[in-house]
Amino acid sequence: MKISPNTVTVLKNFSSINPSIVIKEGSVLETISSTKTIKAKAKVDTTFPHRFAMYNLNKLISILSLYENPEVSFEQNSLTVSDGNSSSAHLTYSDESTIIKVPEKEIKLPSIDVNVNVTNANIKDVEKALGVLSVPDIVISGDGNKVYLQAADNKNPTGDSYSIEIGTTNKTFRAIFKAENIKVLPGDYNVEICSKGISRFYNDNVEYFIAVESSSTF
Repeated sequence: MKISPNTVTVLKNFSSINPSIVIKEGSVLETISSTKTIKAKAKVDTTFPHRFAMYNLNKLISILSLYENPEVSFEQNSLTVSDGNSSSAHLTYSDESTIIKVPEKEIKLPSIDVNVNVTNANIKDVEKALGVLSVPDIVISGDGNKVYLQAADNKNPTGDSYSIEIGTTNKTFRAIFKAENIKVLPGDYNVEICSKGISRFYNDNVEYFIAVESSSTF
């Protein structure tokens, strides 16, 4: 069977969250970071025939990249990637006990205290600003009138920062995220933030639950 380019893109993104993965039968991929601060779920256009685990997900991604149009055979204890001719690579599945797995229970936000849309362009601009300003935090804030997406250093409130206006609000809040936790695929997102310390970034294709820092204010 084929693993689509879209599926490989999702796997690359998920490998930045957790270098290991348990893939279940079907077409839904999930992962969770070792710190439990990021959980991701995506519907892909590849249907996996059975459950298996990969401790080194990047090894699978790298093997797939060796072939222009790879053919993957899933066996009981391993998989084989080939070009359909003379070349092939064999990978043995990992023991699931060595991998941090996504809990079976679905996450639900206790409340939605902030709801805002963030575009792909907004995210790219803030990511560039993080590097230019050498600041560690991404902030979504409201001043009772407008909502802003910011690159800032929460520990230095008078320091360098960058802001983009992204919406309107009648609330005053400051939701702070570690920039390293915003590992989302390119796209526009609806963002729901709960004052209990968790947020949900989602669109039609993928969903991320991301921790909100305790220094946030609502």
